[in-house]
Amino acid sequence: MFVRVKETPNSPRKSVQIVHSYRVGDTVKQKIVRYVGIAHDEDDLEKLKLLAESIKVKLEADAQEMLISPEELAKINIAAKKIYSEDDYKVNIKDLTEEARTVSGIHDVYGSLFDELSYGRVIYNPKRNVSAASVFKDIVLARIANPASKRASVDLLEEDFGISLDLDSVYRMMDKLDAKAIGKLKDITYTNTACLFKNKISVIFFDATTIYFESFEPDELRDCGYSKDKKFGQPQVLFALMVTEDGLPIGYRLFEGNRYEGHTLIPVLSEIKQKYDIDKVIFVADSAMMASYNTSFLDSSGFSYIVGARLKGLPKELKDKILDSANYSAAGDVSTAIFEYNSKRLIVSYSAKRAAKDAHDRENAIASIQNVILHQH
Repeated sequence: MFVRVKETPNSPRKSVQIVHSYRVGDTVKQKIVRYVGIAHDEDDLEKLKLLAESIKVKLEADAQEMLISPEELAKINIAAKKIYSEDDYKVNIKDLTEEARTVSGIHDVYGSLFDELSYGRVIYNPKRNVSAASVFKDIVLARIANPASKRASVDLLEEDFGISLDLDSVYRMMDKLDAKAIGKLKDITYTNTACLFKNKISVIFFDATTIYFESFEPDELRDCGYSKDKKFGQPQVLFALMVTEDGLPIGYRLFEGNRYEGHTLIPVLSEIKQKYDIDKVIFVADSAMMASYNTSFLDSSGFSYIVGARLKGLPKELKDKILDSANYSAAGDVSTAIFEYNSKRLIVSYSAKRAAKDAHDRENAIASIQNVILHQH
């Protein structure tokens, strides 16, 4: 393929096209692959030629992953045309193959941070367990580059970083990550996070999710429960994570797969408060945590908190006030109102944009259900 500029007789206009040459017997014919546009002056022409070169590069590359963007290649092509003849620089991208790839910087930058932040001490007695400590570091850095499975991380280290690890050595390293090592990992992470906030953390965000296993054999930790991945027939664990308002980790804990999400809050906060020096904390969570035993615990423990409220469970009198538009004040596209409920502030907001989205989602859900019922009959 090549970019052709076709002039219009008695007119300054020039047509920019992408053309493909092909042979029929002894005759060479041309077919317009893409009509790019018409240039009315030289400035238009240069822009259209750049666009055409970029499109040509994408068409030639097809699904092949490219190391250089089509736009950059297009600029190189145009610059080359001003120096060389077309036969000198013409290259079919499909003929190019990648022989080797080198990724640098991850081990230099993140490796130094890994050591500086003391994660090299997670494995017990790293001077005696040199191999396990080294493998742990390599796997952590591989997952920074591309979060994946242990096997995929081993492949990544080999292909991109030139580091050869035996998969069995990774599993042997995992045996070193016992309860003591995990406790040390949590302590180091909390200390590093707290140092950024002068050792006092004021806002905690809390959430829990489920992680399922490609297995059907439960044990004392992996068990079937409500699955957020819709894998209800497979065992899972419940993973609870706490982060700062900037997304920095404070701590985590694993629970049995059949544990109700709302029952994870008290054990985690009790552990955090007992182990670490916590200042006045504002705890933020979604409505799944809005249970009386949780809020009672937060009140008695001296935590301030913001949790999502389920409006459908509120008294009718309060619902009527919430539905009365006269109680709201507008700020931009959002209207807000504040009510008193059980000696606490209930803040309600309304957004026309969000309401339209919710209505659209409801209509889609109804249509989906109707479609299923229709096909069943």
